[in-house]
Amino acid sequence: MPHFLTFKEISKEQLDPNIVGGKAEALARLYQKGFPVPDGFIVTTEFFDSCSKQNAPIRFSEEDTEIIYHNIDACSPCGSVAVRSSASVEDSSTQSFAGQFDSFLNVNKKRAPNAIKECWQSLHNVRSKIYAGDKRGNKKMAVIVQNMITPEISGVAFSANPVTGDKNSVIIEAVPGSNEFLVQGAITPDYYAVSKNLKILNKKIIQQNKNSQQKLSDQQLLNIVQLVTAVSHFFNAEVDIEWAIEKNNLYILQSRPITAIQNNNAKRIF
Repeated sequence: MPHFLTFKEISKEQLDPNIVGGKAEALARLYQKGFPVPDGFIVTTEFFDSCSKQNAPIRFSEEDTEIIYHNIDACSPCGSVAVRSSASVEDSSTQSFAGQFDSFLNVNKKRAPNAIKECWQSLHNVRSKIYAGDKRGNKKMAVIVQNMITPEISGVAFSANPVTGDKNSVIIEAVPGSNEFLVQGAITPDYYAVSKNLKILNKKIIQQNKNSQQKLSDQQLLNIVQLVTAVSHFFNAEVDIEWAIEKNNLYILQSRPITAIQNNNAKRIF
């Protein structure tokens, strides 16, 4: 099994959470289907396992480092990447592990190997152990390295209302800039509820620096509704996605099942 798999070249057989982790599996599937996912590559769980067996600090060989550099050059014209965890237990239909492992933004090429190691090390951090509780199991860690998106606006979108379970409405939250603090729960977003037939049902706009204007135009809202609905249809499951808008281009940064409203007996579809 290769230690590095690009979004472009990964095979169906390799799209396995035990090989690439749950987050990367979903993103690679979407990328290959033509959804707007930033280009990238995956450092596999097998590489993590082989490095973990060394009774010494993890060091990449010169060849491995050159492969990392080459893949970054191929996927990131600006040379800046996001290095993100993709554990085998992440983004499943029963537990999301959202925010439990480490990820790093605006990483330059020279810093990337160390950022990958730090993602690996976060598999055993305290907060992920507390989150997992009795369901720790045999966790493995892959790492996603993607072209860095620097958004003007970002947020999350749910293909169904995660509170009421209403599958006829889409819930969208939006913040200026990166959604990093939104995902961590450190910032209050604008809130929008939009019906699947593209009617805006509700808005709650948060004032930012004396500016009470909504973060998203109505057209951007509708574009996000159509995108999250298409992702939901693709996976045949209700999903939430992390999205970002950079220079008026809409991107998917993450996709996972909405665990709160999934049937307890539901099979993991992606």
